[in-house]
Amino acid sequence: MVRVPIFKSPISGKAPKDEPIKSEDDLPAGIISDKDATLHLEPIPNKALLVKIQPPKEPSVRIPHVPCDIVLVIDVSGSMGEAAPVPGETDEGTGLSVLDLTKHAARTIIESMNENDRLSIVTFASKTKVLQPLLPMNKENKTKAIKNVKSMRPLDATNLWQGMLEGIKQFKTGEASTNVPAIMILTDGMPNHMNPAAGFVPKIRAMGSLPASIHTFGFGYSLRSGLLKSIAEIGGGNYAFIPDAGMIGTVFVHAVANLQSTFATRAVLKLTYTKPLALYQTTGPSVQQDTIKSADDSEDSVTEMTIHLGNLQFGQSRDIFLEMKSGKEVEFLNETDPSRSVVEAYLTYVKPGNDIKSRIAVMESKESAFIPMATAQRSVLEHTDLPASEIAYHESRSMICKFISCLFTFQRDDERVMLGDINRTDKMGQLKTLVTILPAKDFNDEKNKSLMQDISPEEPKGQVFLAIESTEYLWKWGCHFLPSLLNAHTRQVCNSFKDPGPLQYGTESPLFISCRDALDKIFDDLPVPEPSIDIRSQPGVSPVVAKARARVPVSMSVYRNSAGVCFAASTEVTLASGRIVQMRKIRRGMKVRTPKGSRRVAMVLKTPVEQEVLCRVGSILVTPWHPISSDSKRWDFPANEATAVIMYTGCIYSILLERDANVAAHAIRVGDMWGVTLGHGVTAGNDVRAHSFFGDYNSVGKNLLGLEGRGNGVVIGKGVERDEESGRVIGFCQPAK
Repeated sequence: MVRVPIFKSPISGKAPKDEPIKSEDDLPAGIISDKDATLHLEPIPNKALLVKIQPPKEPSVRIPHVPCDIVLVIDVSGSMGEAAPVPGETDEGTGLSVLDLTKHAARTIIESMNENDRLSIVTFASKTKVLQPLLPMNKENKTKAIKNVKSMRPLDATNLWQGMLEGIKQFKTGEASTNVPAIMILTDGMPNHMNPAAGFVPKIRAMGSLPASIHTFGFGYSLRSGLLKSIAEIGGGNYAFIPDAGMIGTVFVHAVANLQSTFATRAVLKLTYTKPLALYQTTGPSVQQDTIKSADDSEDSVTEMTIHLGNLQFGQSRDIFLEMKSGKEVEFLNETDPSRSVVEAYLTYVKPGNDIKSRIAVMESKESAFIPMATAQRSVLEHTDLPASEIAYHESRSMICKFISCLFTFQRDDERVMLGDINRTDKMGQLKTLVTILPAKDFNDEKNKSLMQDISPEEPKGQVFLAIESTEYLWKWGCHFLPSLLNAHTRQVCNSFKDPGPLQYGTESPLFISCRDALDKIFDDLPVPEPSIDIRSQPGVSPVVAKARARVPVSMSVYRNSAGVCFAASTEVTLASGRIVQMRKIRRGMKVRTPKGSRRVAMVLKTPVEQEVLCRVGSILVTPWHPISSDSKRWDFPANEATAVIMYTGCIYSILLERDANVAAHAIRVGDMWGVTLGHGVTAGNDVRAHSFFGDYNSVGKNLLGLEGRGNGVVIGKGVERDEESGRVIGFCQPAK
């Protein structure tokens, strides 16, 4: 089917009617927002306290994005020169390396910046190299930056520590700024050169206040992902896992969009309360531990809890679900001293555009800088007015985070590691129990449903369940994916278009959505990078195959998601009787051959296309990302098997067979291959066929019925429809009348 651009913002920068956007002339120079975040305490008596921080929905002035100072710290060790696999396969075969795609992502970031932003580029192998210091991204410096990115070449070892130090140094030696500061580190392996003897986290902690948040990105499966997660935690940033080339675009796009929609940095929440009241975090341990101080051991002692929140985004709340102990004792004391049931909250942060002196004061941790920007107080004996569904959502989110955290432990140097003696059977039992007791199960709103989708043990299974379902999955990708998901849920950030839970974050932020859309378009529209790997020189690859494979990635959109699941009209289909007909002649009611015997055709989707990319595999012509198989067991993308690539004009076809609970029954014999059909039932997981819409029989069937067509079951479509907020495929488009 026809590919269409994804992630189009439903608002495209339009201001809400009740919050008119001001002119830049109405505010002091450099100020982005004249509004502050709100702070609310929501008690659930004898159980918990929900602290709710709500930044403004969008800036007070119309801007393309919040100005940022970004230092890219990029691994150029030898392994970065290896082939970058596409989803579902380990050898992509297009000649593009991990470093090639990283360069493309870096150029996307450069193109999204303007003269108000600054960028530095640092590379590391056995030694570090500063390709450029922090420079404003005007036209001249952008050209220099692109040239510097192109110059990167894979070298030798992986000296992550020196690369990070050099990245931090760029802020300490550069000119002071009020932009959002961030260090983005990408690596595909384990640091193996000049690691600090005391450990990464203790050495970073000893530095005191850092000049910028540190964000880490791990590509592939040969990672110390626990270390990357710990570095991000102590650095006040985010960790994201990039399993393959299909995710590199979306992960970087979302990471930069989050920075570009930052409302405030260095947010700190302080809570004070009197014994016997006690509050506890519920999302599991972190190397950036909350501090809890009590004046003394007396029963009147005042306790202060400090929680470091890092960056806050426009339009996205931060919600901290705190477990409350000694609730009944507090209720008893309330009869004589009501003040002992009161919690006071103070929120501090730094807004981009504040004066330099305020920024420096905060960086140096001067007390004068910690003037509360928002305060609140409330008795824990009161009852919240929030809807039960919202309380259930945040409690469930915390419970999921706590479960994921229990799969890991911390070494003496505070590096997070997967439990070496983990009892997978025991953890599977705990997860199944969690599914039955999670408050989210009782509600049908999108947020609560998304959490249940993340952990569901039923088909389609959630990614958390799949990650620990088998030992192979757990140690191949689960140990890397789970810390990334934990990060997204604890910090409430959308980190890709892939997982249902994190997709709920940022949906109320017009600026995040518009930044994400702009970055998406840049990533897709930039010229495909020149492959650095000569496929023709690889053993076992014929010149014809090498040439075909090298031509497959005609658009960088294939490195964000796969789309297009159709066959050319002339494709030969085997009927149940053994007779062969062309795809164009298939009609409703015909019996076709499947791996499980004869099945009837329910509907046929016909899509007219012009100059569409099709792959020739054997005797068939098929879109690059329509799963095919030679034995109906091992599935792959045509892009990996093509012997030729053509530009096709005509009609392409997809088939929906009669409903069958057996996934294997949803495939037809095309030429000498098997081709998956719509509504096959695989909606999640690592199976090449997995797709949340194309695999959902009910959704596909409903959408096909909405298209125009003839009475023989053939309907006419025009590409796919995507969710305006998440970018996920949700249906088929009607042809223009």
